Amino acid sequence: MQRVWNIKKHKTNDMIQALLENRGILDDREKTDFLNVDYGKLHSPFLFVQMKKAAERVWQAVNNNEKILIYSDYDADAVTANAVLMRMFEFLGVKPDVYIPDRFAEGYGLNLAAFRQFKEQGINLVITVDCGTNSVEEAEFCAANGIDLIITDHHELTGSEPAAYALINPKNPADKYPYHELTGVGVAFKLACAVLSDRSMHSLPGGYEKWFLDLVAIGTVADCHSLLGENRILVKYGLQVMAKTKWIGLKALLEIAGYADRPLDTYVLGFIIAPRINAAGRLQHAGIALDLLLANDSREAAELARRLEQLNSKRQMLTETVMSEAREQLTLISERKILLASGSNWPKGVVGLVAGKLTEEFGRPVLVLERGEEESTGSARSVNGFNIVEALNHSSSVLVKYGGHAQAAGFTLRTEHIEIFYKKLLDFADSNMGESGDEKLIEIDAEVSGDDLNMRNFEMIEMFQPFGVGNAAPRLMVSGAEVRQAAAVGKDGKHLQLTVAVPGSEGPRIIKCIGFGFGRAVQTLTMGRKIDIVFELIADLWQGRRELKLRIIDFREAQAGV
Repeated sequence: MQRVWNIKKHKTNDMIQALLENRGILDDREKTDFLNVDYGKLHSPFLFVQMKKAAERVWQAVNNNEKILIYSDYDADAVTANAVLMRMFEFLGVKPDVYIPDRFAEGYGLNLAAFRQFKEQGINLVITVDCGTNSVEEAEFCAANGIDLIITDHHELTGSEPAAYALINPKNPADKYPYHELTGVGVAFKLACAVLSDRSMHSLPGGYEKWFLDLVAIGTVADCHSLLGENRILVKYGLQVMAKTKWIGLKALLEIAGYADRPLDTYVLGFIIAPRINAAGRLQHAGIALDLLLANDSREAAELARRLEQLNSKRQMLTETVMSEAREQLTLISERKILLASGSNWPKGVVGLVAGKLTEEFGRPVLVLERGEEESTGSARSVNGFNIVEALNHSSSVLVKYGGHAQAAGFTLRTEHIEIFYKKLLDFADSNMGESGDEKLIEIDAEVSGDDLNMRNFEMIEMFQPFGVGNAAPRLMVSGAEVRQAAAVGKDGKHLQLTVAVPGSEGPRIIKCIGFGFGRAVQTLTMGRKIDIVFELIADLWQGRRELKLRIIDFREAQAGV
């Protein structure tokens, strides 16, 4: 796939001002809010229309010793949301029941069979996390059988609103909450804040809910939602809380992953912690991960962390196998606007990961299905500008169930309907999607010189953290950098280590670079060759001091006049 560089235009020559401009941050107040993240700027949970009603119902259940159950999905967002509410109830001296459906036997969302069990068990109050928005039938069952249902969720409403006791969802068109990008754990946190806000009902110190923020940060980053607005505040403070976390299980997970004493950022949340939590639900049962986050015994926590580490290693191997097989299928149809691959022996737990990786690789929406004898289950991932849920809405006549967001969705259908389903998707894409080319666009925040590669600018860029969706780590570009040294490093020479001289007003700036996955290019990088580099500015600790480096995103032959 051809890579195309797009250098953004600015009204300023100042690098930091250009980066702010690229993020739509233009006036002084916006700049102050962005660079000085303030916990006090979080919205009141009571801006949710039904939050007061929900919080009062929780206190009624607590005070009357009613039977409470938390029902959650099985991914990292849901597991952390579950943990937030369980820890809240633990502080209040209550231990609710928990129900997490089995990914393989039950699939996503609420199911009537489970609710029939809850009725038999005498459950009075069910609180969902990260699911339930489209569970009309289950809500009707609850209403008819004396079970109050509080739904906390963030998924799109695809049909009529369920008749729940309370529906707390920022994407509910009937609600007025001002921020729509909260994840499942973010919404659960809002419920916890609302419940604990009644200081007359408990003796916990004010602000105690902040201890949940490390869990909130994990789920928010894991679910790939915008890191602007409230999510930026939640993740920024969540990282600070994680450095001194109260949760023994989270400490054990960081320890076994090799991050107990290392700096924590969104990379650690999204690529180290979240995959290990997700591995439980992908291959066995998410209850393993929840048990870890709720562990109060160090030995139990260490054992559960070890199990997650093993499951994650297995998940990585399975993902690579399915990736290879799916890629072979997609290569044959790579000119189509939407790509679909299926396999009869592909684990349900990894098809979403594979879809995401292949969407990035092919630059098109990708659907990956585990093909069963009667029914098939799939995951879809999309590209910017194409709402995959709308595409599924168009094809809903052949779907058993589906749901998700603009960029990611899950679905189930009868295996015999796969071909007609795919045709409906392609028809929808023809009418609603522009031409898909074989180009990968690399967005560049600003072109800079050697003068800009200094510690002051790096420290200013650090203030842009946490990085993630909507606030990516700034990508910069230098032109005409002269190669001074080049070497392949790492296992099998997979990575590239480079030293270059970057032109500046007072002479060249000599700086080291690291290019992960660029090892093969070492043969072309001869001494004296001039190249343009797209990079992220990073700092490594070297002999007790920080040393700036360029993390290579891409490079090309130097182009005069660019």
